[in-house]
Amino acid sequence: MGILVNIVGKGSKESDEYQAACRLKDIIESTAPEKAMGEIVLFPSATLFGQKTKDVDIVMIGTLKNCAVNITFLFDNETVKDTVDVENFCTTIEVKGHPAESIEREGTNWYVKYKEGWHNATEQSNNQKTSLMNFFKSNLHDTPYITNLLWFTSVTSDELKCMQTVHGHDLNSNVIPSKFSFAYLAQVLSQQIEVRKNSRNKFYMGSSLRDLQKYTSAMDLFSKTKSGMGNLTRKKIEQITNTSLQEMYSSDVTTEGSVIFRGRAGTGKTIDLIRNAIQLVDLKGARVQILTYNKALVADIRRLFALAELPDMFQEKCVSVNTMHFYFYRLIKKALYNDNLDSADFLNKYDNYLQEMVNFLDDDPDSRNLVNEICQEDPELDWEYIFIDEAQDWSDLEQKVILKLYDQKHLMVADGGQQFIRGITPCDWSRIRNKTNVRLKYCLRQKENIIKFLNHFNASYDFSENKILPSKEMLGGKVLIITDKRKFFDTIKEEKKKLLDQGNIAYDMLFIVTPDYVSRNNGDRHFKNLQEFEENGILLWDGTSEQTRQEYAVSQSEARVLQYESVRGLEGWTVCCMDFDHFLEEKAKTYVPDDELNSLFLESPEDNKMRFLLNWAMIPMTRAIDTLIITLKNVDSDVSKHLLQIGKENPDYIEII
Repeated sequence: MGILVNIVGKGSKESDEYQAACRLKDIIESTAPEKAMGEIVLFPSATLFGQKTKDVDIVMIGTLKNCAVNITFLFDNETVKDTVDVENFCTTIEVKGHPAESIEREGTNWYVKYKEGWHNATEQSNNQKTSLMNFFKSNLHDTPYITNLLWFTSVTSDELKCMQTVHGHDLNSNVIPSKFSFAYLAQVLSQQIEVRKNSRNKFYMGSSLRDLQKYTSAMDLFSKTKSGMGNLTRKKIEQITNTSLQEMYSSDVTTEGSVIFRGRAGTGKTIDLIRNAIQLVDLKGARVQILTYNKALVADIRRLFALAELPDMFQEKCVSVNTMHFYFYRLIKKALYNDNLDSADFLNKYDNYLQEMVNFLDDDPDSRNLVNEICQEDPELDWEYIFIDEAQDWSDLEQKVILKLYDQKHLMVADGGQQFIRGITPCDWSRIRNKTNVRLKYCLRQKENIIKFLNHFNASYDFSENKILPSKEMLGGKVLIITDKRKFFDTIKEEKKKLLDQGNIAYDMLFIVTPDYVSRNNGDRHFKNLQEFEENGILLWDGTSEQTRQEYAVSQSEARVLQYESVRGLEGWTVCCMDFDHFLEEKAKTYVPDDELNSLFLESPEDNKMRFLLNWAMIPMTRAIDTLIITLKNVDSDVSKHLLQIGKENPDYIEII
């Protein structure tokens, strides 16, 4: 009967990965034991949707019977040569076409040479194995034992043996040469999969994989998600990938100074950063690091890259998106502590470590060159350009480190003005003298009626100078103010249906909640009302959980829920701000007068406090594109009275429920 080997995937059949899968299929079919039965599925150019390392050359999953091979393995701490039944395996395969002279081994790490330098292929392979494990856990809540291989398709067995020989002994590794047999493959896998004895006293090896269909179905998630990504996501992808749009709206990335985008929420600052990053990669082959404060925004940008099918843009050698905390931790740990720094201690003493870095760069004229040399050894630190999103919320120390390490012509900054959430002194990027300011005046996110509502809200507090200018292309929009909690789910279900009818997906619905809605158990957090939402047909990606927020949502059937402090930079077709009046009341308690800020704006402390609250109000209310839903906890609160009065005066596009 033999082994059935299937190649699954919608990638190009001309790609190197697909051709390698065809070679692997031929090897298995021609060299596997004659009596062996079962199925092996090969996924060339696999996309592990939702993972930071998402691209794998080949994923190989198999379940077999009567597949006995003679190999050498370790059993009870002794080397044994015997017959072993190969039952199942789940393996990532990194394919490298480098010739032997472009490959080096240092200890157990294998390096391959590219034009820009040496690349750690072992680390890349290990990251892929971890990503596949997390992928299965995230989507199936279960994972088999996963192995990983490096396949040097241009290296002979003799060349590989020479590179693996140390003092006359062969070094065990997960590397396979150009040509090999199924028994050789099993031999290499046995170094990662423990060989055991069954009840019949026979040796066998397997990776706890029983249901092949369950895991192969999960591997097709990317294709399903991409086909149902929704109109809103398609539009955003078009904005960042359309060549004519890039030429029309992107600034000149060849400018000699820094570029600073200035604009309110929704004016397109983040999209401009992404466009310019793509343009730099395309024109110069540059390496660009995009930094922001918001983990949820990092995940959302990564989702766009994945769905836009720009794998080369998003790998470590081209464009990376991270939080500034991750970047500074990696930088200081590598440059000052020789890779020995506890992450928890770093976050607890964050400003102290930043100050230490500033002092180091100030004390020695050669310190900058030294740090840059150290960074060049680490792909996660070796960047030619730094793009900074939400730059107004950076601290003075964070800014100093970047300005001391990078030439101004290698900086691009998106400054959102008064949108502060970190409670620090506003960061002044105007101190950069050699710069180009790009003023973004028009709101490109929200429809006209929502902008009218926001302008009315500002004017009701006598801050009409905060007026937002709508785009002439974004007509329509509506606002729903829910005062009767009994009608909440009926309203939400109706709006979800409208959202889906307009070609969007559940992901495009965003719920924003206060800390009161979040439970804290065993160090993690989760949304308290998750079960209640599910019982009413609203499945949720729980972004209130720190662990969940690390990776982006992969299911098009799940709406998102996040806390107010985590939504800056995000958007949704339909956005629900829950207990909005209570949120602002709690924020008012956190306000600390700043005498320096009072003198800067020449305003009274009361005006500054109100400006502080309106800034916080605008951050969540400017997330919605088509429909803004606001629920009120206390209709008699000051905020509620303002909102309800605006609703009564504008019933044509504001509905009070």
